[in-house]
Amino acid sequence: MYFGPSGYPAEAAGKVEEVFAILRRLELNALEYAAVYGLRVNVEGAKKIGELSRDAGVLMSMHAAYYISLASKDPNVRQRSKERLLQALKMAPLMGVKRIVFHPGSYGGLTPDEAYATVLNALSEVWEEANTDPQVVLLSPETSGKTNTFGSVEEIVRLCQDLEGCIPTIDWAHLYARSQGKVNDRESYRHILQVFEDALGDKFLKNMHFHISGITFGKAGEQAHRPLGKEWGPEVQPLIELILDNGYNPTFISETPDQLSGALFMRHITELVKARR
Repeated sequence: MYFGPSGYPAEAAGKVEEVFAILRRLELNALEYAAVYGLRVNVEGAKKIGELSRDAGVLMSMHAAYYISLASKDPNVRQRSKERLLQALKMAPLMGVKRIVFHPGSYGGLTPDEAYATVLNALSEVWEEANTDPQVVLLSPETSGKTNTFGSVEEIVRLCQDLEGCIPTIDWAHLYARSQGKVNDRESYRHILQVFEDALGDKFLKNMHFHISGITFGKAGEQAHRPLGKEWGPEVQPLIELILDNGYNPTFISETPDQLSGALFMRHITELVKARR
């Protein structure tokens, strides 16, 4: 399994060499590069990240900009959204990034079916223009935490079925919030994993990528990310037990307020569950 933070640790003070030194020191082996406010790295910087990640044995992913909206009624917004994904696809191989996680966006005033067709068309155009080898890097739409936002389990599964260049990212906190706390035990976790496995087979099993954190939610779903192991859900131990029982090997990316602590917590719980067996 792989465990790591989303974004650079605050302790690194933005120094990329120190980022990987910290991960190595803590024996964390994954990092999700946070381009959530735009991809602000040049070719030289991207190559440096790629070299350092390879030397440190760190599995790289990237979270693309938050302000992607592929189902917007505004064609200019859709075009800018596609351009952000195209830029990410261009830089990712230099950085050693294997997947680009992104939120497709809101329904944009469309029906869910209309939004799906619009998102699929936009991603198909991105993939065709990028001409990227899916063996090198893939787009990874993420499950959403808000009920009025594109990103249900069914929508993400369907996208990954319909487009060769897509693999899913499951954010368990988002699903917990979107379901009003119902996705929170072994059976609900099992059901969701089974849906992805049945629909996507090895495409899912060989590329399992999870986001994890605590979260608060209201009627509209997600409100704020919180630490793990506190009073907030979701419960992670039943998920880890299920993963170990099935021999899965996912990557866990921590999106807690202190991302390093969240990654270490997930690894610690995993080790405790293993030790009890």
